[in-house]
Amino acid sequence: MTPPHTDIEAIADSPHVWRWFESAHYDEDPAEERQQKLALLAEFCDHIGESPSELVTGLLRITKDGDTAIRAKRREAVNTAIEEFVEKRGDTGRAAVVTGNTIRGFMVHNGIMIQGRVWRGPGSS
Repeated sequence: MTPPHTDIEAIADSPHVWRWFESAHYDEDPAEERQQKLALLAEFCDHIGESPSELVTGLLRITKDGDTAIRAKRREAVNTAIEEFVEKRGDTGRAAVVTGNTIRGFMVHNGIMIQGRVWRGPGSS
């Protein structure tokens, strides 16, 4: 696998990554686990060509009333990109679900409701 081009230290400083880690309590995980999550996010950001902040802000829009709303078509496109990313990595079974849902978790903890597959044991897809 090609190492990510996105600087892991740079994305670790992103307010969106801080929010994700604090909200999911990943900031309490051992350093190695935090690095794995950062590396996975960096790899996905390389896959789509956006920073974590660009990913989150690109999924949001301001309504006529001044409220924030999710761009539904963009969310669908990102969900598809996550599936393509998981496939490109060669993850299968539980690993594929965990990889995809880790990326989705980043978005959920930043206010973007997005759902993926659920692991139901061997033979689930």
